[in-house]
Formats: sequence, C-alpha cells, structure tokens
Amino acid sequence: MRMKYSSSNGFAMEAMFKGAKCLTIASISSIFILGSWLQAATSKPNVLVVLMDDYGVGQFGPLAKQLNLTQLDPSFLAYSAQLEAPYDYDPQVALEASQRATPFMDALAEQGILFTSAFAASNLCAPSRQGILTGTNPTRWGVYRNIDINAFGMPEGRSLVTHFKDLGYHTGFIGKWHMGIRDHALRSEIRKQGGSDEDVMRSGYLGSVRIQDHPLKHGFDYAFFYNRWECPYYDYELIWENYEHTGLQTEYNTDKFTEVTIGFIERSLHEGKPFFAELALHSVHTPLEADAPEKYTSYFDTGYPQIDRFYSHIYAVDQSVKRIVDMLKERGEWDNTILFFTSDNGATSKVGKGDLSLIPGNGPFRGHKGQNYLGGIRVPLLMTWPDQIRGPKQIEQAVSLMDMLPTALDAAGGELPDMIDGKSLLPMLKGSETAHHKELYFVGIQAAAWGFDEEKTLVNAQQNRDQWHGSWAIVDGDYILRYVGTLKPSLEKAYPDGRAPYYSLHNIKSDPLEQINLYKQHPELAERMKAKYNAYAQTLPPPHGWNRSIWEELVPTQKK
Repeated sequence: MRMKYSSSNGFAMEAMFKGAKCLTIASISSIFILGSWLQAATSKPNVLVVLMDDYGVGQFGPLAKQLNLTQLDPSFLAYSAQLEAPYDYDPQVALEASQRATPFMDALAEQGILFTSAFAASNLCAPSRQGILTGTNPTRWGVYRNIDINAFGMPEGRSLVTHFKDLGYHTGFIGKWHMGIRDHALRSEIRKQGGSDEDVMRSGYLGSVRIQDHPLKHGFDYAFFYNRWECPYYDYELIWENYEHTGLQTEYNTDKFTEVTIGFIERSLHEGKPFFAELALHSVHTPLEADAPEKYTSYFDTGYPQIDRFYSHIYAVDQSVKRIVDMLKERGEWDNTILFFTSDNGATSKVGKGDLSLIPGNGPFRGHKGQNYLGGIRVPLLMTWPDQIRGPKQIEQAVSLMDMLPTALDAAGGELPDMIDGKSLLPMLKGSETAHHKELYFVGIQAAAWGFDEEKTLVNAQQNRDQWHGSWAIVDGDYILRYVGTLKPSLEKAYPDGRAPYYSLHNIKSDPLEQINLYKQHPELAERMKAKYNAYAQTLPPPHGWNRSIWEELVPTQKK
C-alpha cells in the first residue's frame, strides 16, 4: 500500500510498505532457532520502552562497571576538580556510586543484550524523542533543535505506534512528551475570561499540547504526560491524562509515572491484548535540587550529599523497572516482553544551576548534551526478551534509537515502512555481521549551554545559546567526520575573536575521546565521508525555528 505523508512546510514523502520487509512469527521462529542465545517466538510480544532523560553512558551501571577515571573526558575531570563547596565531590566515590546504582538493571544485562555503540537521533531531547517515535531522522522534517519542534510539532501520520495499534496492541504513553506545540488556545481562553497568569499556570498550560500533536493523535490509546522539557520531582501541575488536566500532583514523579505505567499494563492484560508502553521518565533532567524518597536515598551514604542525591534518583529508576518486571512475572507475561532501556541523549555532566550530573558522565566519550561530539550522541541501550534472548551479550556494531520501534514491530509481525531510517535489529540478533547502518547522520547545534563547557564561555551560555555555531557529523564504520561551523566573536574564552569553521576526523574505537584529528592523514576517507553527507544534505528541508543562516552553513551544496 502506498501512503503519502506531508508536513506543514509542504515537505512531502511517499513510502511504499513492502510485505517483503515483514517477518512473520513463523519466519522468526525458523530464524531464531539458528542462534544458541535466541529462542523460538510464540506470540506477539509485549513492548516496553523505558526512556531516561540526559542520562549518560558512563552513569549506567553495566557500562560504568567497565570504566576507570583515566578513561573519562579530561575536560570533564578538570571541570569537576575545580568545583567548590557545596558542590565538590570525590570523583572515585562518584564512579563507585554509578557502579552500584542499578543493581536490577545489572541483573537484566546478564540476561539480555548491551549495545555498546548506541546512538541517539540527536544531541537534544525533543528531536531525539521524535526520532524514536517515527523511526526517522528528525532532520528529514526540518527538526534540528528543540525550538524547531516548538514551531513544527509532530509529522502527521509518521508515528510507528500506529502500526502496533493496527496489530491489536493496547498502546500507552507515560511521562515526558516534549514533541508538540503547547495549546496556546488554552491560555488565550483563560485570559479572555479575565484569568491571571497564575490561573494559566494552574490550568496545566505549561504541560499542554495542541490537539494535532497530542499522543492520542499519534497512535496511543492512553496518555499520562507533560509536554515540556522538565518536570519537578514533587508538586507539579503539568500532567494531562488523555485530554484532561490532572491538577496538582504531589507524588515523587518517578514513582507516579511507574504506578501509572503498571496500571496501564494491567488494564491491557485484563483485556487480553499485548501492550506497547513507553515510560519516559524525568530523571535525571533538571531540576535536581530535591531528594528522592528515603526508600531510595537510604541506599547511599557516601559522605557526599550530591552523590547520594544524584544516584538515588537513578536507583529509584532501577527499582521502578524492577516493580514493572515483577508485576509482569507474576502475570506470566515477562518472558514474552521486549524491554528497551535507554536515554534520549548524552548527559549534561554539569553541576550547579539546578543540575547535578556527576562523574562518570558520558564515560569514555568527549563532550556533552547539545554537542555532536560522541558524548552528546552516544547513549546506553539495553534490550531484553527472555523468551527469545539468552544473554549476556554485547554488540559493538553501531545502532540507533531509531531502531527500537522497527525492531519491536518486526518481532510483532508488522510491516516496516519503506522510508524510515531505523532498521530492525532482528538480523543482528541472530548473528548477522553485515553492517547494520552504513552511515548515521547528525545535524544540529554545537553549543556549550547544556553542559560543563558552559564554564568556558564569555557570556551566559544558556541565554545566548542561539548564538552558537552549528555542526554536522557522519558516523561511518569506525570513523566519525565532523564539521563545525563559524563561531562568532565574544562567545568562548579560548576564541574571543571567533573561530573559522573546521573539519575533524576520528577513529571511534581507538580514540573515543576524539583527541587525534586524522583529517589531514586520511584525506581520501574524509572526502568520501564528506560526499556522503553532502548527498544527504540535499534532502534536508530548512529549520522551522533555528537560525536559517546557521543551518545554511551546514548544507552549502544544497540548492537554495
């Protein structure tokens, strides 16, 4: 069947849905029997996606256990060393806290697949989340930054969740949406009736979304969500349940979202339907001034309050996953449930101003959220499926968060849309050594605002973040080629007069910290990768909210 998709700027795509891309349950069974750690499928699997916020590769226990301090970004270590009371802490103690903060997830990793080269679709949360839901690079819609989604919203008809619904799944979204435009009509109506700014806030406006971007318009049967970049851990008025504002919520948000997720799953099972659920937690985004409940904080006593606080929030997530899994086990549904556990982008690795993102941050990778260094785009990714996967196993091939929903849809016997960037992981899981992704592309901002590089700026990095340059990157095999655009004067201490654009080429495996620029040593490789990016850039529409001139510098070969 042929379907036509269009967006508000007139950008149109046509996709052919091909039956050849569909793996039936029978074919999955015949394939999986080939692998000793894969078992035969029996029925449509349940699907649970647990998405954390600004959670770094190094902060995830199964990966943290493989680290030592010498592997971390020297800039992050130097930044952490200069912190003063009350924010100073012992980096070794923080590393050890990260290694014990996820005991249940550690156990799950022993039964599943740990992807050690997983990439987000973007270095910022809203585009990354859109990439997960659509299985498509957000740049295809002219979405390069959060502000583009604030102006554009969700591409119509492109949510892969709709396909699960068509297969008989009960679909639910719980937590952070951040993929649509606020319902400005709500604010206008309240003010028209003489309401105050306080009345607007109490109405749930800050967490609202216009109808066309609502989760229920993009394949979900149920939604308990907030459409904002952050949510206080306690006392928040942002949450909407379907189309109704829920009023003041006082419960610790990790616990609240977990309880709602469990309730949704139980209703699905009661109806005899497989479920697709996305639990998009606030942790560990700012604001981080509040402690987790005592049942979580009592797990840590390091002598450093900030370490105890930060990793208690992570331990709370770990125990929330345990609660969900225990419930599924009690109902006999866990074995045939696919679980993906990940984060939307790299950690901020910053302390202060409401943040508390500690060592080991993004682990062995340079940079942080909001940058196209590896630290901004590499994420933890764990997949379990007890009925079919017999772990533990680590996969080093590059994969993308855009692959999660195509994988689950493939496992459910659904058809994969032809024009998506995500791919099913099932061939990889049965042992295929063919490159999963020939290339991965990233286009967006290269800014100090969202992490420890903020300390290297001459201005308030958050208030002036729209002034920073853009960048693009292409990951091809073991290499990443990056272009960083023109830096304006008076922004960064190291370049007070600005900086000309430049290229850098790095071997990801041998130089994860991107310390050695191979651009001049391998000119032919650099030119091949540059040509691939330029061909990709030809397909990209302009941004909806981002500075047009910054974008144009990143697509110089495109016909204007």
